[in-house]
Parts: sequence; C-alpha cells; structure tokens
Amino acid sequence: MNLETAKSFILVVMIGISIILSYTLWNYQPSSSQTIGGEVVENELDVGGTEQSKRTLIKPSDIIFHTDEGDYGFKNKTEQDRFFEKMQESVITDFAEYDSETSEIERSSEYIEIIFPDELPMEVLNALFTFGREDIEFPAWSLKRIFISYIHDSKSLQIEFVSDESNEHAAALITDADIYEEFWSTLNELDENMLTEYLVINPDTNPVYFPAGKIELPIYSITPKQIKPSLFVNILFTNPSVVRETRSQTIGEVYFTDNRQMSIIQDGMRMEYVSHVASTTEETDRILTEMNVLDRAILSVNNHRGWTQDYRLESLSTDPNQVIFRMYYDGYPTFNRNKLATIEQRWEAQQNSVQLIEYNRPLHLFETTFVLRRDDNLPAGESILAYLEMNPDMSLENIQDITIGYEMNYIREDQSNEFIEMSPSWYKKENDNWQRIMITDEAIPRGGN
Repeated sequence: MNLETAKSFILVVMIGISIILSYTLWNYQPSSSQTIGGEVVENELDVGGTEQSKRTLIKPSDIIFHTDEGDYGFKNKTEQDRFFEKMQESVITDFAEYDSETSEIERSSEYIEIIFPDELPMEVLNALFTFGREDIEFPAWSLKRIFISYIHDSKSLQIEFVSDESNEHAAALITDADIYEEFWSTLNELDENMLTEYLVINPDTNPVYFPAGKIELPIYSITPKQIKPSLFVNILFTNPSVVRETRSQTIGEVYFTDNRQMSIIQDGMRMEYVSHVASTTEETDRILTEMNVLDRAILSVNNHRGWTQDYRLESLSTDPNQVIFRMYYDGYPTFNRNKLATIEQRWEAQQNSVQLIEYNRPLHLFETTFVLRRDDNLPAGESILAYLEMNPDMSLENIQDITIGYEMNYIREDQSNEFIEMSPSWYKKENDNWQRIMITDEAIPRGGN
C-alpha cells in the first residue's frame, strides 16, 4: 500500500468515526434524574403550586366603612377580597401628590378606609390598580392606608393614598358612576348579612380595628401532602450533582455543599435554606429597594410554582432585605409558632449579582379538608378590648394590629395518621410580632352581643 492509498484509508475511517459520533450526539437524551443519598431525584422545578403576581399577593388586612353610626367591616373575609378586586378593576385617573404642609384633602363625612398589613412603596400601586395613564411618576414614600370618599355631585370617588410613617399623601379619582353606586350602596345600606360593627383602639394615632360581637368560625381538619424536599435541591443549588446528604435523629435531613445548606425539619413539613456565600463590604454596599426585594422574591417562587396555598404579603423591609408572605385560609391569616404558615426570604446584593441568602417555607400541600365543628368559644370583640384595657402588662399604644386568624396545628399521631387542625383564635401584633391572645382572667366577660 503506497502512501497516498494509506492517507485515503485513514481519511475514510476518520469521516466514518465523525459520522458515528455526530449521530450519537444528535440522538443523545440526557438523564432527567440524578441520585442523591441513594434517592433518585428528578430534575423538576415545579413543586405543585401556582404562579402569582403583586396584584394577587398584596391585599388589605381590613376594609372599614366609616359612618355617623359607627365603624363597620366585612363579616366574611372573602367578601372583603371581592370588594377590593372590584376597586382594582376600576380605572383611576387624575393622580397627583399633595404637599402635606400646605394642602389638605377633604374627605366626605362617610368614607371607606383600606388598610394593608405593612407599609408599601408607592411604586407598587401601578401593579395593584388600573391607572388611566402609564407615565405616572410615583413618589418615593410608602403608604399603608387608602381612603375612599364620595363626591355625590359628580357620582365619582376620591381616592386618597396616605403614609403612616410620614405625613405624605396623594389623591386620584374614579369617575365610573356604576362603581360609585355600588360602593355607596354597600356603605349606605349597611347590609347586616355582609357587614358587622367594628371596635377601634388608638383612633387618633394608629387606628386598629377589629370586629365587635360574637363570631363563629369552623374548625377544620386538613390532610397534608408532603412536597418532596429533593425537588428543592435542583431549585436552590447551582450544581445539584455535588450536593451531599446526611440524616440523623438529632439534626434531621440535611442537604449541603461547602457554602449552602438546606435542612428539612418538623417531620419533613418545613425547610430552612441558608447560603454562606461570602461577600465583601464593598459588595454589600449596593442598595436594594423594597421593590427589588419584592420582585425577586415573587419571581423566585414563581420559577418553581411555589405558591402552594393562598399566600399574601405580610411584611417588606430593606433592613434586612427580607420579605414575608403569610398563608391565608378562607380569607383569614394563619399562624403557627413553628413557621408552618409563612414563606420567608432574605436577599443580599453582591458585586455582580443579588443572592438569595435565606429561604424558609412549608413543605406541604393541602388535600382533603373536613369541617369538624363550629367554634362557639371564640371571645367577643368587646371581651378582647376589655381584657387588653385591664391587663397591666399591656399598652394599647404599642399594639399595631388585632385580628381573628387560624391557629395552625400539625398533629402526627403515627406515620399513617397525620393532619393539620385549623382553629380560630384572636391575635395581636406588637413590636412586629404576632401573639395569640389568651384570656386568663375569668373576671373579663367572654360573651357577645
């Protein structure tokens, strides 16, 4: 075989090998799973919930109707949600900021007050409501309350946006006569099937409203379904293939790398994730706004369809860069001392990116729900007010909110019998912390009107 023949043969062989390799690559299907600690983990980024937006996650904690006869709120919290959604559908026009020192917005004698759980950046209004123009420049301050007044001559509504932390305010209009009539009839008729009287503390400083009289709510038993913790390995770790796992009776189930750790606790019902990625002082000098934190939190949970229940914004802060979403059930907030009722995230701005530093959340879905009974032992609002006023260890001025919510208790009798019980109870917010109100003084009346 001469040299030229040998070269041709080698060239044909190389072309053949190239064709075989190309065919193999074209037809290769990468594995959709990996093994961690002996468990096959699917490369799935969907934990079985939904995607949400600021418009659906931010809702008022109370809507109060102020009249000459008193203050009123919704009996049924789902009706309150529907009322707010009606306002969100309305077109808002003539938005303008007012100088708090030289201008005063006049309210009608009867008006509606909308209260949010925490101060919100004014910029978020563009996501919550429908404005008649898109080029509005919202001011830099935050708001917690919205007041709706009636302009009877033109059958329109005046919308006033007010900050609790400063004396700033802005105003706008809803000129839809149909919406005016609907809102006016709700307040004017005071339908006893829809509205109930509300009590108030600190009316001149930081008004806190809560329902008067006796309220009966169901006690629920709910069967939970666990979300596989291994799903979050793909979601939270940049390189899942290097994640290690350990299990023990003392520390439970832990997934970790050199700088990230995810702990599964409370019988697999909750996870705590923390990133130990180091950052220099120069890197953390970057400032995140509240909108930055909120947008990143919502996007990160949406990316794995992590809204597994009805969650709503509870608090938003840039010191630290933290956001908390609370679970609601039947329109009422839920509470659990072991954080089974909140999704919490903390973010940190670094030199080239913004990192999720902490992510704590429940790992359950609700399946079958049973109504056990009606709870007729819930104290009336008047009893709560009397108890707070007479308790020497409490100061009404320090109370930020009072509400009825569901105490969420996870009960596991054995591996085959576990359930969540939802029991209604009274709660107060003080120093940014929620506490269950336990009336221990038998001298305080517990009856209702």
